[in-house]
Amino acid sequence: METKNVFVVSSEQTSEVACAITEVMACGNLNATLKCDDRSACDKANETIKRHLDDNVAKGELKAEQVETALNRIQITTDLDAAKNAEVAIESVFEDESLKRKTLSELDSICSPGTIFATNSSTITVTNLANATSRPQQIVGMHFIYFSPVMKVVELARGLQTSDATFSAIEKLSNDVGLESVISEDVSGLLSTRIWMIHLNEAANNVFNKLVEPEALKKLNRTISPNALSILESADFIGLDNCVALLQNLYCVYGDPRYTPSPALIQMVDAGHLGLRTGRGFFNYN
Repeated sequence: METKNVFVVSSEQTSEVACAITEVMACGNLNATLKCDDRSACDKANETIKRHLDDNVAKGELKAEQVETALNRIQITTDLDAAKNAEVAIESVFEDESLKRKTLSELDSICSPGTIFATNSSTITVTNLANATSRPQQIVGMHFIYFSPVMKVVELARGLQTSDATFSAIEKLSNDVGLESVISEDVSGLLSTRIWMIHLNEAANNVFNKLVEPEALKKLNRTISPNALSILESADFIGLDNCVALLQNLYCVYGDPRYTPSPALIQMVDAGHLGLRTGRGFFNYN
């Protein structure tokens, strides 16, 4: 299958991530449609995408004409029915099982029989989500990794019923848009999230216990890996409410106390300091 049209479904909590996925697809010469909750979210997504692409021009990673071409490939809508022409639909909503199953079920009723569904879930298995549709053989895990300002890696996972053709098509799509793919088993947390969340929780606990300042951790991470976001910046980008949900899901599955959300994360979520999306998290973005 040759993919030309990709549809990305976001929710309020996942707007930054969904915008980044949309950018990657458009910069990879695909037509990308992003579905947001409402017109206000659409306007914000449009601003976010333009800002990210302009930043890439300033860094010398893209040329101005490439940005213009990419923007012409992007459509932003509130209409889920716009998914009907997509060869691949990427579900990237909040890490809540009922919401993800509802989204996939709705896509199932709209999309053509040949459309492949990719879920950006990491703590809810592909096998679990696949039975929310009539096409479990056409659902695959496509977990985007956000450790650098520009997405470079995607974690692919096949459910119990994922067909070889579906997996091959998504692997090819990943390569076509310039992403390195890593194959992971279809378990809660895949590989990256299980490991990354323990590191995030440890960093957050050290901040909570006043053993280190976020800026010091940022400086340390930048020294080790100059082009990567620090672990706390990554958390802000993903959204601290999303991080708490991921940790809670992992704790429910594994019962490992290392996945108990740090009090620092809980406090910031309670205060509405959710990271980049709200302008404040571990760092101030205003």
